[in-house]
Amino acid sequence: MEENNNGIKVIILEENIEVQKLLNVRVIRIKSTNYNLLIMKDYLPIVGYIDGQISIEGDETITYENIKAVFSNARNIFYLIVKGKE
Repeated sequence: MEENNNGIKVIILEENIEVQKLLNVRVIRIKSTNYNLLIMKDYLPIVGYIDGQISIEGDETITYENIKAVFSNARNIFYLIVKGKE
C-alpha cells in the first residue's frame, strides 16, 4: 500500500535510534556554518553537510540544534543522517 503524502517525506537515520519517517512535511530549515537553506516541496536535488541547526516542519516540528549531519533531497524525499549532536 502506498503512503499518503502531500509534502516532503523525511527519513531520519540516527545511531542507536529507530529510523524515523515523517510525512506531509511543509518546510525544512537548515542553518549551517556556511549557508542557510529553506527546502520546500519540488526543491531541486541537493546533497550537503550540516554543522548547525535543522528544523523539520510538518504535522509536527522536529528541531536539532548543534548537529553534524549529512542530507540528501531528491523527488520530495529528504534523508537526514545524523553523525553527532552536542
